[in-house]
Amino acid sequence: MIRPTAQEDARQTASRIEHRVARGDLFPSRPQGRNLSRKIRMEPLPKRFVLAVLAALALAGLSVGGYTWLGFRPPNPTASTPGFTLETVAAKETASDAILSELLADDYADAEELEYYDRAAVRQALLAEERHATGKRAVAVAYLLAALDEDYTRHRDIVVAALQARLADPTEDDDAIEYAISLCMRGDATLQQPLLAAGLRCAGETAELLGSFYAELIASDVDGFLDALSLFQEPEQCRIADLMAASLVTTTQEQVSDEVFEAVLERLEQRAKYGKPRLRAVAKRCLAALDRELSDDTSTFPSHLARD
Repeated sequence: MIRPTAQEDARQTASRIEHRVARGDLFPSRPQGRNLSRKIRMEPLPKRFVLAVLAALALAGLSVGGYTWLGFRPPNPTASTPGFTLETVAAKETASDAILSELLADDYADAEELEYYDRAAVRQALLAEERHATGKRAVAVAYLLAALDEDYTRHRDIVVAALQARLADPTEDDDAIEYAISLCMRGDATLQQPLLAAGLRCAGETAELLGSFYAELIASDVDGFLDALSLFQEPEQCRIADLMAASLVTTTQEQVSDEVFEAVLERLEQRAKYGKPRLRAVAKRCLAALDRELSDDTSTFPSHLARD
C-alpha cells in the first residue's frame, strides 16, 4: 500500500473535519437544535393571524397620528376661548353698566361710594367710560379716577379746570367745587389755594359750602389754614375768615366737638400772641371773625370764645 504524502494526508484530515462539522458531531456537547450551520425553517403563519396583526398596527398608527395632530395643530383663530365668548363679554358689559349707573347717577359722583365696589372692576369701567364721556359726566369720571389715584395729576387738573369754569359761570351747579373739596380733604394740599380763592367769588349756598370746608380745614390743621390764608391780601383774608367763622360756629357736636372748637380757639390765640408776624395778623382776623359770629358787641375782644 502506497503511503500518502504529507500533503495528501493534510487534505484528507481537513476533509474529515469538514464532514464532521457538517454532521454536527464535532461538538457532541451542544444540542442538535443549536447547530450553527443549520438553517431555521420558517413555517407560514395563518392568514387570519397576519390580517389581525396588520389591522392592529393600522389602528395604532391612526391613534398616534391623531394624537400628534391634536397636540400640535396650530390654534384656530376663530375658535372661542374662555373669557372672550359673547356671553362673558356681555356679562362684563352688564356688570360695568351696573357699576357706572350707581357711581355716576345723574352724572354726579361721590368718591365715598368707591369702597363698596371692587377697585379693579371700577377702574376698568371708568377708563372705558372716559373715552366717550363729555360735559359733567367727563368731570365726574375724572374725579373718581383721581380718587383712585389713576393718573392723578391729569385727572385732578380736569377737576380744577371745571372748578374755574364754575366760578366764571354762577349758573352752573357746584359739583366741581365738591369734587375739588373732596380731593383736598383726601390729602391734596395744592387745592387749598384755589378753593380759598373761590370763596371770594361765590355767594349764597356755594359760599356756605365753601365756609363748611374752611371750618373743617381749620379744625383739622390751624397752622396749615393760617399759612394758606396768609397768601391773600387783608380784605380777602377777612372775607374768607368770615365764611369760616359762620360755618364753624354753627357746626354740630357731631361735626366739630366742643373740645375741638376750644382747641382751635386756643391755637388761634397762641398764634395771635406768639406766632410769626404774618401769622399773628391772620390769626387775629380769624379770632375777630369768630367774635363777630358769637357776639353782637364787636368793640370788645374776649380772650376766650364759646359757642351757645
